Amino acid sequence: MTWKRKKWGATMSADDPWTGLEPPASADIINAKRVDGKHPWNFFWARSVDRKCLLILRCLTASAPKGKLPKLKGIEVAQSEPDTGGSTTVSLKLTDNQHRDIFYRLCLDIVQATSVAKSEIEAGETFLARTWRWHHLLRGGSDRRLSAEEQKGLIGELFVLERHLIPVFGPADATAAWVGPTGSPKDFECGRVSIEAKARRGAARPYVAISSEFQLDAGGCDALFLYVVELDTAPEDASAAFTITDVARRIAERIAADAPSVTERFEGQLVAAGFSWDDDYSSFRWMSGPHRFLHVGENFPCITPAAFASGVERVRYDLSLVDCEPFRVDDEIVRGRMESVRQ
Repeated sequence: MTWKRKKWGATMSADDPWTGLEPPASADIINAKRVDGKHPWNFFWARSVDRKCLLILRCLTASAPKGKLPKLKGIEVAQSEPDTGGSTTVSLKLTDNQHRDIFYRLCLDIVQATSVAKSEIEAGETFLARTWRWHHLLRGGSDRRLSAEEQKGLIGELFVLERHLIPVFGPADATAAWVGPTGSPKDFECGRVSIEAKARRGAARPYVAISSEFQLDAGGCDALFLYVVELDTAPEDASAAFTITDVARRIAERIAADAPSVTERFEGQLVAAGFSWDDDYSSFRWMSGPHRFLHVGENFPCITPAAFASGVERVRYDLSLVDCEPFRVDDEIVRGRMESVRQ
């Protein structure tokens, strides 16, 4: 892919950064100009061969955001294949001009949010998190709140973050390890130690739902743990009841006090998970019960891609916790594996 770059000019329209950018002669050329010479990362306004407007982040392949890319109406989110120099591009492309105003505001939001990123990796993560934020803000429906099941799932992840990761890694590395909201198959990736979080009703059948063949695939991991916590609807008079907002706010306040620069990333992950501070969850009150960690190792009862022939995908199944009991491990074992990553 050939790059044709123009310098940022004083005559560029403040309301339309694509002014003066002509489409390239062929699809293998990108006609682009840098967003701002003072911005620490390689962001470009660009035009495609079909005259569409783009915002592009050019970065090392290793710094590109990991995880599923969101889908937005009228806007295409894409990542290119690595080039021979070890770089790639992450791009937003306006496919429907009716959404041009929204597209422009999204681009400005990303540019501003990434301007304070401390590393290229963090810039890529912020790019993705902000795009997910807009995905959830723009999705249809009169009630955009998380369902009860979605709330339980997110609370389970927040418990892992608050109770098990932040005490070991600190807010910055713990939040960076939380990759589930942006589409990664595991909820947490701490180096080569991964954790998948599940929440279930205490009185329900002793099962948890596994949503893909990759969730409990330990390939590529030195250790994979399944965290299961009991979470039930609270009685009206329960003094220890809490909402999902209470949990999120408690973690946000801790991060703001200990590592304020991480707040943006944490809130971006919340939004990517579908949570908004503006939504009222006061009618959903919860009580937490016991939790357990299960070591997903040899002979653990799970379905992985290696268990079936190529062509079988999107496997969903229920996992019996009774049959997983022999694989239960103490919290100290999990903490020890995580501490070994930190060293």
